[in-house]
Amino acid sequence: MNDIESLPLACAKLLHEKTRQKLTFAHIARHISHDEVWTAALFYGRAAPSVKDIQLLADLLNLSAETLEEDFRISGPPLRETAASRTTDPVVYPFQEALELYKPAIRSVITEKLGDGAVSAPNMKVRIEKNTTAKGADVKLVLESKYIPYHSW
Repeated sequence: MNDIESLPLACAKLLHEKTRQKLTFAHIARHISHDEVWTAALFYGRAAPSVKDIQLLADLLNLSAETLEEDFRISGPPLRETAASRTTDPVVYPFQEALELYKPAIRSVITEKLGDGAVSAPNMKVRIEKNTTAKGADVKLVLESKYIPYHSW
């Protein structure tokens, strides 16, 4: 997860500048008009930026838009493969796939907001809501749990 060398060059540059400038994914997301988890996914090579996104990122991070665009083009499409599924259940599998796909983004955003720690699975509350839209029904899954910070000694 923290192995920046395994990321596409464009992503490594983005993460380097984000860290150097002490920016958060929330701040960057507001600047490029995207969700912070999608923005983190972009920084970890799991999403593809538009030309406009690249320009906005380059402006914010003081990078060359032309070079950044070329770096993304050379990298090819986003890496969206996931680990082998433990289930083929059509109800459960999409959630498993989404967590695997967005794992680096979710972890980074949680750590930015709450610090270094762990989410408590035994204390987790799970809510499932049905959202009815003009196109049909959507499912909303909410996971809520205690965050336990790691301590140094």
